[in-house]
Amino acid sequence: MSKQIVYARGPVANAEGRTVLNPRFFDKPVEGVTKVFIDGAFPKIARAYEAAGVPVASIADMRALSGKAKAKEPTDPAPPATPPAEGSSSNSH
Repeated sequence: MSKQIVYARGPVANAEGRTVLNPRFFDKPVEGVTKVFIDGAFPKIARAYEAAGVPVASIADMRALSGKAKAKEPTDPAPPATPPAEGSSSNSH
């Protein structure tokens, strides 16, 4: 299973399955990470992970992947309308 990290200063939409960390607290790469996404310009973080052989990408790339990965659910067509039974009235007085 891949372990991905997102470095961002605020909440991140569509980060399912990824760990979101505040770049302010970065001191060294997290072990076992397979990919890093960065929201903003944090060259120190990018260089550290790249030196460790971990791919680094922009958070925009993560959002683009999230949109492609989510296939739309097939929608069932609406069931055919059932005509009212003979002799029944839709107006009840």
